[in-house]
Amino acid sequence: MILVYQFIFNGNLGEHLYGTNHDNPLPWKQRLRISIGVARVLHYLHTGLKHTIIHRNVKPSNILLDEKWEPKLADFVSYKLGPPSLSKALIRVDSSAYSGVQSSTLEHIDPEYFVCGELIDKSDVYSFGLVLLQLLCGKKTLEQRHLLEWVRKCKREGTVNEIVDPYLMGKIAPECFKKYIDIATSCVQNKGKNRPTIGEVQIILEHALELQESADATRKDVDPGGDHYNYPIVEYTCSASPPESEPEESVSDSDITATIWENF
Repeated sequence: MILVYQFIFNGNLGEHLYGTNHDNPLPWKQRLRISIGVARVLHYLHTGLKHTIIHRNVKPSNILLDEKWEPKLADFVSYKLGPPSLSKALIRVDSSAYSGVQSSTLEHIDPEYFVCGELIDKSDVYSFGLVLLQLLCGKKTLEQRHLLEWVRKCKREGTVNEIVDPYLMGKIAPECFKKYIDIATSCVQNKGKNRPTIGEVQIILEHALELQESADATRKDVDPGGDHYNYPIVEYTCSASPPESEPEESVSDSDITATIWENF
């Protein structure tokens, strides 16, 4: 058997973030548009079909980019078909379903799914949140083993600007940056109940792009024809995270990693 794909002119997102095409980095607004496109795809899978589809393998290498840089979500080998309404039922999947999957995929798995065995639509939201952070950082999750710990620490301390891809420094409008980092970090909370829905994520990302375009237009009024901006990336003190019945760190990254590799 063979699997035939449409020819994808611009390869996959991972190649542009940290792979063979990393020397020609993607502009910030291009990254935002790609993230919005993926959010729309996931929103359709979660709510636009008779039965919800949970992709389970959302990561940069599975986001293909056509000649217009429109994203296409690939690799539905691991998908699960859900009930008509996820508000009334959960899909329970044994963690062993991931045995034999590459370690790069395991890095994107919802920790609550692994620990509790409950697969929900917000499992994809967690994986997509990691993609959002990778779009901002330009790093692999395996390269930055403690990516989430690093991001959470910087966010608490108001130094989240430290995680930004050096190529993007000064190119992100502060108001866009705050919206983006808030929604990205809310997606990767350990407890699914505290994550937004993918529809909410899509709306916030679209707003972030509007803020960026508005700020860029203002800069062009000052410097007509200018495409290179020098926005101040100041220290950012995050808004408080949604309350949880237990601390967010109650399931530690080390516990999650141990559980993953025990089942791998």
